[in-house]
Amino acid sequence: MRKESLTVRRQGFHVILAKQFTELAASFASEEIRVVWPARNIISDAKSILGVMALDVSAGDVLELTAEGPEEDRAVEALAALWSEHG
Repeated sequence: MRKESLTVRRQGFHVILAKQFTELAASFASEEIRVVWPARNIISDAKSILGVMALDVSAGDVLELTAEGPEEDRAVEALAALWSEHG
């Protein structure tokens, strides 16, 4: 399992970022890619736009991105890069 911390710097998952994030997550063969919000004990499927939007995170919140499967390293690296650029 691969894990990476993401800090929310802006408004969180707005519609465009959520769409890009979930489409990118869906492009990997990893069985499970999750966005975890430890402070609220919420786990969301990173491939689900509704799940990602429902997180309703704000600036300063810290999320964890986890992936398991054959492309877990590539998936986490790509999603973390997208987040660091737009999140």
